[in-house]
Amino acid sequence: MDEETIQQQQTFSFPVLPQADLERVAQTILHLFSPSTSSNPELAKHLQRELQQIQSAQEAWGLIAGLAGHDDPNVRFFGAHTAQVKISRDWETLPEDLRPALLPLLLGTLGNAINPANQHSYQPANGVVVRKLFGSLASLLLRLAFPHFLHPILTVIQTIHSAFASSTALPPSAPGSGYNTPGAGPSQPSFDGVPPQLKHRVRLLALEWCAICIEEIGRAGLAEQQRQPLRRHIESDLSVVVSTITDAMSGDPNLSPNERLKEAEAACKCAESWIDWGLSPEELNILLPALYNLLPMPAASSALVEVLSESIFKYGKGTKVLTEPMLAWAIGPSGQALIASVDEEPSEELIGFTKLLAALVEHSSEWLVARIQQNDVQAFLGIILRLTGWQGLGNVEENLSELTLPIYPMIQEAIMDAPMFSAPHDSSPDWAVAKNFFRELVEVTRRKVRWPGEGDSEGSIGGLDKEDRENFESWRRDAGEVIVGAYYILRDEMLENLTRIAGQQVQNGASWQDIEATLHCIRYSSEAVPLGEDKSLPILFGEQILGQLAHRPIRGKGEERLRLTVVCLIQSYEEWFKFHPSHLPPVLSYLVPSLTSSTTISRSAADALKALCDMCRKKLVEHIGAFAELHGKIGDLGPEEQSKVIQGITSVIQALAPGDAVGPVEGIISPILSRIAQALQQYSVDPTNAQPALVQSTAALTACFKGLSPSEDEMFDTTDEGDEAAREEAIALTREDPRIVELRRGIENAVEGLVGVVGRGEGDAEVADAISSLLKHATLSSSTLISLSPLPLLSLVCMACENSPSALWMSLASTLTLRVNAPVTSFARKKEKTEEVKKQEEDEQVGKWNVIGDVASRLVVVAGRYLDGEGMKEHPDVVEGWFKFCSSLASRFPGVLLRLPPQIVEGYMSLGLIGLATQERFSLKSVSEYFVALLANTRYPSPLEPLSDPLFAHFGPSILRALLLCAGSEGPRSVIPNMAELLAALVGRIKGEDMSRWLDQILSQEGFPDPRATPASKKKLKEAVLKSRTARRMREALHEFALVARGLDGTTYGNATAV
Repeated sequence: MDEETIQQQQTFSFPVLPQADLERVAQTILHLFSPSTSSNPELAKHLQRELQQIQSAQEAWGLIAGLAGHDDPNVRFFGAHTAQVKISRDWETLPEDLRPALLPLLLGTLGNAINPANQHSYQPANGVVVRKLFGSLASLLLRLAFPHFLHPILTVIQTIHSAFASSTALPPSAPGSGYNTPGAGPSQPSFDGVPPQLKHRVRLLALEWCAICIEEIGRAGLAEQQRQPLRRHIESDLSVVVSTITDAMSGDPNLSPNERLKEAEAACKCAESWIDWGLSPEELNILLPALYNLLPMPAASSALVEVLSESIFKYGKGTKVLTEPMLAWAIGPSGQALIASVDEEPSEELIGFTKLLAALVEHSSEWLVARIQQNDVQAFLGIILRLTGWQGLGNVEENLSELTLPIYPMIQEAIMDAPMFSAPHDSSPDWAVAKNFFRELVEVTRRKVRWPGEGDSEGSIGGLDKEDRENFESWRRDAGEVIVGAYYILRDEMLENLTRIAGQQVQNGASWQDIEATLHCIRYSSEAVPLGEDKSLPILFGEQILGQLAHRPIRGKGEERLRLTVVCLIQSYEEWFKFHPSHLPPVLSYLVPSLTSSTTISRSAADALKALCDMCRKKLVEHIGAFAELHGKIGDLGPEEQSKVIQGITSVIQALAPGDAVGPVEGIISPILSRIAQALQQYSVDPTNAQPALVQSTAALTACFKGLSPSEDEMFDTTDEGDEAAREEAIALTREDPRIVELRRGIENAVEGLVGVVGRGEGDAEVADAISSLLKHATLSSSTLISLSPLPLLSLVCMACENSPSALWMSLASTLTLRVNAPVTSFARKKEKTEEVKKQEEDEQVGKWNVIGDVASRLVVVAGRYLDGEGMKEHPDVVEGWFKFCSSLASRFPGVLLRLPPQIVEGYMSLGLIGLATQERFSLKSVSEYFVALLANTRYPSPLEPLSDPLFAHFGPSILRALLLCAGSEGPRSVIPNMAELLAALVGRIKGEDMSRWLDQILSQEGFPDPRATPASKKKLKEAVLKSRTARRMREALHEFALVARGLDGTTYGNATAV
């Protein structure tokens, strides 16, 4: 038997395909690339599938050599591509004895492809074939045993030299090349007597191989335990790589300038790839001088950026070999010549140089700040300012300045982290330089954010079209962030200076562009300005500036833009007004007229008004009469503005004493209810025309609920001096006021009418969204005069879902279920209860349970009917909404769920099992959350544990099987963490012996969850599951098992997408 085996192994060889078969494959390839096929997508897909089937066959190994000599480069490319595909995907199908033979086959194919004596090597498309062969050799390097591919970089370079040497009748091995001694240490191959153009081609090919090889290795996503042995394997060739790169950077004087440039660019690209992989300090020290000599070539700048950000010298290391030489080059004659003219369009060299400076500051910010008094550092900072101030509109006429904007926060942070930060700001020489630098920055930025033109321009702002305007706006926002950093250095001085300039501009009647640019800078400073600022902002928001601007006539788009900036400026300082309420009246006087300006201004003004009312509601109560007047003019506003203003007004009303708020609340809501009733009546006759009014009035009612809800954020606290319990008691008493009771009844009727519209399937998505928002906010807080009880709404939603099942109703049922058991208020907790009150509360609790049980019983019937068959696949949004309701029910009312009739409970469990078999990510996530909630709320010490034990004894094995099948085979890998959470919940709920038995029964099934799941992986999973209790360990074990079961264990994709 052994002799037979040996005989079989001796007959192993790469498949040699008959010429007729090779010709058929070639014809299929040519047919695919034929111009006539490009106009026939279906034919192209058919041919691609046919070629993929050919590639997947074992005989396809024979295509590597069989197609290598074809005249057409597309055919040769397919042969080379097949090599890479087979090596990457079908390596295990190649007998081990044949694997070493693949290397000489590919090297021979490469040698023929590049041989100058071969006419194919001159075809323009041959370069793509060669690159694919390089990719195949790189893939082979990742899989072939290292002893079979010694000195891989050098070996391929020698093959390149050998091919060119043979074409010029030179010996195949030049003296000193080491080509015939592969076991010896590497040395760079060289040969004389070859024409310069051929040497040029050799160097380009060598660079291309070096770059592709290391890029393919980087893309492989190797784990560290694989990466380190490979690094050691190719380490001996690094000197060859470095010398190949530096030789090409040095340039051959016998070549033309274009050829030398091409070589240098290829060398920089190759260097960048190897820097990203990781070169030692010694190798970098050899490369750096050559790269400096190539500046300002963009490719050299790009490679140096890689050194600064990704090499061993990153994070501020290597300042002697990096920072100092680059600084000297930048401020020297070469750097100065590059930035000599600010009027010209930036060149590619200048753009690359600017990127390099940004990377240098990121790398060396601490070094620069520590030497900020040095002339060379100050000159370098001056270059950066000059680039930021480059002539032209940012992001429109020039893109240099944008590259410099991230530099300034880094310098600012370095200053604040440096020892100089604790030095006296007034007397420190370091601070003097830093402040002067940031003063210049503020002036440059203020000039650059200015809209173009003088005065107003016809048609558009600054004469810019939509795209240019958006690009400039984006630049201005980024520049605003720079202003924030400048404030942290200059502090009050900066704000005082900007305010002074703005005042002078307003008084002197400057153009809108100049005023707007200054106010833009002040607006973005707000992030850093302290709330206690009392010198500049009172002037800004006083008569001197804001008062004058309020009287400035709006003529043209430019003045509109100025007003918009002022409105945004007010909103940016919204919190400041809470501590300086005396400035609220003039600000509101500015905002109110802005509500009826152009659409853009009115929306921003409504946002600003709403924000101020939210923030300063208690301070604005004394001006409630003015808000009543504003409400009287609300009909002049657009729909969105109306809702925002209503929310602002009601937030101020919320700060009133509950008894005093009755009239204002009634005055705002009653007209809205009338509009809703009118819109509903019209909707029944003419839905299309009535839809906008219905949506608008619904949104207005929602805004009332939002405004009247007390904010939970401390910034909006309105009860600093009041007693929360007393207020809650006052609200509870006022809720019984006949006017408020009648108002809530009107709201309930309106809601019922709105739900009925969508429940009959008549409303569109916009109406549905409006109703959804209304119901959520109507039940959000119990501490308002008009809050609605969620129970009647839940029954209403249930009825609508029965009439017209949808994700909307399922989601609302979930939300309302969670709202039913709202937390008890502090007032209710502290109040002494009589026996009668306790009995009443118990009856109310039983009533809640009955309503919840009724809704749960009805909705499971709806879900079972609607999601039956292909329903779960066709309606993933409904599935997600349904299981969210199930999760809410299991979280808040598990006892109600478990005490439902057995067939109803069985329906919930069965639908959950069907949900675990879906393929949709969000559906699987929601069903797993449902089961996790049910398991968590029925485990010890829950009194529901005995009630749920029989249920899980029956359904537990099915849940376990479904989640393992989902994680290990059928579900998307992104839900493995969710399945791990479910597995952990199941393990925590089920007894160990039961779980062990279930795992044995399920995992012992042949081919479960996939034939690729090995017995060893199943055993390992079981041990991990029974030993661990945390979701993290479950996730790791389940993910590891899933990789094996899905055939991804040890693959690049598997490594790259680890959970």
